[in-house]
Amino acid sequence: MVHWFYNVYLDMPYVQPPPPIPPQTYIIDAGSLQGQSLQMEATEILASVDRRVEGDLEMLMRSATTNFDQLFVRLVAQAGPVKPESIILPKPTDPPIQIPLPPEDVTGERMQVLADNQEFNDAEQTFVATGNVIVRYQGSELKADKVEVNIVEQVAVAQGNVFFTRGDQMLQGSRLEYAYADQKGNLRDASGAINLGTLDRPEATQLPSDLDSNSQFFSVGRNDRSTRDDGEVRRLGFRAEVLRLDGDTWEAEKLRITNDPFSPPELELVTDRATLKPLSETQDQLKTENPRLVFDQTVSIPLFRDTLIIDKYQRDTPAKIGFDSRDKDGLFYQQNFDVISAENINLTISPQILLQRGFNGDLFGADMFGVEVALDADLPNRQVINAEIELSSLDLTDLDNQLRVASTYDRPIFGDHTFSAQYTFRDRIFNGSIGFQDVQNSLGFNIFSPNRQLGDSGINLSYQAGAQYISADRADLDVVEVGSLGRLQGAIALNRGIPIWRGKTLPPEPTSGLRYSPKPIQPRLDAILGLSGTYSYYTSDDSQLYLAGTVGLSAVLGNFAEDFFDYTQLNISYSQGLTNGESPFFFDRVVDRQRLNAGVLQQLYGPIRLGAQSSWNVETGEVIDSSLSLQYDRRTYAFVIRYSPTREIGELQLRISDFNWDAPPGDDVTPVRGGVERRD
Repeated sequence: MVHWFYNVYLDMPYVQPPPPIPPQTYIIDAGSLQGQSLQMEATEILASVDRRVEGDLEMLMRSATTNFDQLFVRLVAQAGPVKPESIILPKPTDPPIQIPLPPEDVTGERMQVLADNQEFNDAEQTFVATGNVIVRYQGSELKADKVEVNIVEQVAVAQGNVFFTRGDQMLQGSRLEYAYADQKGNLRDASGAINLGTLDRPEATQLPSDLDSNSQFFSVGRNDRSTRDDGEVRRLGFRAEVLRLDGDTWEAEKLRITNDPFSPPELELVTDRATLKPLSETQDQLKTENPRLVFDQTVSIPLFRDTLIIDKYQRDTPAKIGFDSRDKDGLFYQQNFDVISAENINLTISPQILLQRGFNGDLFGADMFGVEVALDADLPNRQVINAEIELSSLDLTDLDNQLRVASTYDRPIFGDHTFSAQYTFRDRIFNGSIGFQDVQNSLGFNIFSPNRQLGDSGINLSYQAGAQYISADRADLDVVEVGSLGRLQGAIALNRGIPIWRGKTLPPEPTSGLRYSPKPIQPRLDAILGLSGTYSYYTSDDSQLYLAGTVGLSAVLGNFAEDFFDYTQLNISYSQGLTNGESPFFFDRVVDRQRLNAGVLQQLYGPIRLGAQSSWNVETGEVIDSSLSLQYDRRTYAFVIRYSPTREIGELQLRISDFNWDAPPGDDVTPVRGGVERRD
């Protein structure tokens, strides 16, 4: 292995000569010829030089930026070693020779080269390195079988098993031409990875330790916890025929992006041409031409969206097929467009085609179309603004019954707590046996605690407190009508999970543990205990107190790797509550004091799973909430059909593992549990 350093000088300035050199030492300095310095003692030169290099040395001395008038060197050709008396030394009366040395502090950077063999061309200032070549320069590392570098122009050409790393860019290819000066280059047969960081999943900001029977812990088909990748670094692999580098941005031809670590990939995003541009340290923008999704190397569907934001946040898929009987009269199609995708702000406009309403009425009238606008902004000091406006019809003759608005402003407070100010217009509330309620207006704030663990007890604690001014249907009046009241509310929840049994996971191989899931599934059995309490005071001098206890079991059986019945998820829980007083509103009144919740998600064949989840009011025997799901699950993606008979809401969802198209179901409904709105 040959290890060498090349000094690359850029725009070297002229430096004033240093102090005189003592007469006893003679330094011949070639100056800054081609960016390289040559320093040798005259006695060493005379001891080793012969007639063949006499002319070269004289030419070198004449070309140097030094006055050699006072220096006289006579080269003597003879056989054998040089005799000391043959060397002509200066007289003591001769003035000292002043020869400028090369500058020590120059604007440049050292290039480190390691290789089995290196050849340096001094005249052209180039070198060729072959065999296990490693070049480190300007914070980058280049590995290849062969590298040719022009030091003056700072251009490298690498061939054979090329690996190039610069910052977060990790690239591989067959041939790279790269200019270090402007950080531009071309890489052929390129492949690499896009680091997405750790996925930020929005925690349930309201009582995350609450184990109400409708909580996510006791639900199926909603982002199964056993296959989530919380805390893991996610990467997307890509391949391209040609990759053009320009700083941190690159352009690609014939680009294929996949989230599958195995080959051939189950899922690919394919595009003829694409540009990847970093918006921030955690966010990239991918602009594409004619993008499409290819499933299992066979099925291809167009992606009607040419700009994608790749980051650590959950996002909706570019398109959505949904069902909403109450607001949209049935089946509808929604297309999402990112109008603004900047580092700290995202504005999405989502036109909707209300298909079933159009078929049942005016086919192309304004009433057949709707729109949704969503704004997300990250401000300094961890401040966040979210706003959403939805019109269920573009026929604005009945705007008060077609418009819905929801907005929040969040910021840290008291260290690890969150202050959240909210405003909603016609908030869509679902409250168990009471059903749907529209809260006409709500303005207020809440302070949320994080999920805390009490010492080594295993008990989790969370709490919240807030105040709102609310306009909604009154339940305490003889005639149901909208009334306005202030409300002060506080809530607390505790839970403890008790692991009962843990099974074995299968190896992370495509034919075993990763056959139908993004990570190996561990069979398990857990018991859960929980307590919660809510107190609400209203300016009508009414109050409502609710205390509840919950006990439940949750189990996962099988590894989801065989063809038949190798996965069963079960949950069952019972909640018993006590109340004192009643809310003057319908939307937050507690009426379901005894509830039974149960669900199952069962593999039928291969990647197909069927799920059901229901809640009953034990006192009346009435089903107060339910949902059904049919899932087609693969290692890298899933198609999920979900429908709630009680809410008459459903959707077809595409979920992509290790990507950010896995946002929770977007039914735009705020559930109320225990008298508390759960805007999770």
